[in-house]
Amino acid sequence: MSAARPGHSPDRVPSRSRLRSLRPTFPGLALAALLVVVLMPILALLLYGASTRWDRHWWPEGPTLRWMAEAALDPRVQAALLRTAVLALASAALALVCGAMATIPTAIAAQLDKLDAVDGAARTARLTQLLDLLALLPFAITPVVIAISALELFVGQWGGWLPLPLVYVAVVAPTLFPLVHKTLQSALAQLHAAALIEAGRTLGASDGHTLRRVLLPMLAPALLAAFLLAWVTAAMEFAIANLLLGGQLELLQPLMNSLRNADGHQAAALMVMTFAGVGAVVVAISRLSRRWT
Repeated sequence: MSAARPGHSPDRVPSRSRLRSLRPTFPGLALAALLVVVLMPILALLLYGASTRWDRHWWPEGPTLRWMAEAALDPRVQAALLRTAVLALASAALALVCGAMATIPTAIAAQLDKLDAVDGAARTARLTQLLDLLALLPFAITPVVIAISALELFVGQWGGWLPLPLVYVAVVAPTLFPLVHKTLQSALAQLHAAALIEAGRTLGASDGHTLRRVLLPMLAPALLAAFLLAWVTAAMEFAIANLLLGGQLELLQPLMNSLRNADGHQAAALMVMTFAGVGAVVVAISRLSRRWT
C-alpha cells in the first residue's frame, strides 16, 4: 500500500469522477441558454394573451381566455387563416414537386457515378454543386429583395394578366427549395439509393421500376417531412406576403402585425394559437416519421 502524502488524508482527495461530475458541461449550458432565449418570448406572449392587463405590475393580472376566443371567432382572422393555409399548401406542393424532380435523380446519379466511376461523374458533380448553390441563394437574398423584384416584374410589368395569388405562390416556392433539397438529399444518402438501384439491375428490374416500387415508398417519410416543413415555413412568411399582396389579400402574418398596433392582447393570443398550430404540425411530422420508419 502506498503511503499518503503528509497533511493529506486519502478520504479528502477528490476522485476524478467526482471532479468530472462537478465540472460544468458547456453543451448543456449552451442548450439551457438557447432554451431560455427561445422560450422566454413565447412565455411572455402566452401570459400577455391570457391576461386582462399587464401594465401595473411585473406580473399579469386577471387570467382570461377572452382574447383567444375573440381571435378564433373573428371572421377577419378566419379568412386570413384560410387564405394563408391555401397559398402555403400551393407553395409547398410546387416546391416539393420541383425539388423532388431536381434532387432525386441528381442524388441517385451522383451515387451511381461514385460506384461505377463513369465518365459523366464530373458533369453530375457540377449539377450537384449547382443544386447546392441554388439551395443557398434564398439565405443570401433577403425576402424583401425578392418581394420588391417580384413587384417590379410580375406586378408592374405583367400585372395586367397575372393573378396575384399565382404570383405569390411562384415567388414563395423557390424560397422553400432548400428545405426540400436538403431533406431529400440526406434521406437518399441514408438509404444508399445507388446500392438499391444496382440490386434492381442485378435482378433485371429497370431503374424506373426500382424508383417507383422501392425508393419512392422508402422516401415517403422524407417527402412528407419536407412538405410539412415547407408548408409551415410558407405559412409563416411575412415580408413577401406584406409587400407583394399588400391590402388586396390579407394573410396571417401581416394580420398579426396590424393587430399588434390595434389590440396587443388579441395579437398576442393569435400568435400563441399560431405557435400551438406549428407545434402540432411538428408533433405530427415526428409521429408519422416514426410510424413509417
